[in-house]
Amino acid sequence: MNNLIQKLAMFVTISMVALSVCDANANEKISPYVDGSKSFLEIKDVNRQAEAWAMCAATYDVMAEILSESQPARSQQLKELANGAEVTVTMAIVSDGLTPDITQDRFNALWSMAQLSGTELPRTRRTMLAADEESSAGEKAKEFFSNLSATMEICFKNLEGQQMYIDLWRELAKSGLLQMPKE
Repeated sequence: MNNLIQKLAMFVTISMVALSVCDANANEKISPYVDGSKSFLEIKDVNRQAEAWAMCAATYDVMAEILSESQPARSQQLKELANGAEVTVTMAIVSDGLTPDITQDRFNALWSMAQLSGTELPRTRRTMLAADEESSAGEKAKEFFSNLSATMEICFKNLEGQQMYIDLWRELAKSGLLQMPKE
């Protein structure tokens, strides 16, 4: 029964996203917060790629908040996707800086900078979305939600790339290069 409820909740959420995207397209006001014209993995500048992943993390977090009461399981799923997108920000930067002859000191510096980016870039994007949401009233609120929904759709299309970076993080963790946090 729970599985049926989850599927129904996911269907309702996807339907809401699709309807808002279609409605926004009809009004030609849709402006996703990320460029969906190509896969994020095709973005050559690692900083721009990290920013796209960070926007996905922020979008998932905001959508999770929106759905927290009406669809708690879907909300949790989006929070987990946000966590994965944050890891992806980190790993996009790390993978760009890895070289065959990297020293441990250089790797440690790269890792520290990438970890900071993995938390701070999504945080700044959440702040930007919160500011946009605050300035959206009436018809603008509908436009904000349409833009956010369109962004989430683009992020969904990039989940395979996100998973690739998460798998890379797991491989690095297994290699012993990373010091895992003590909990």
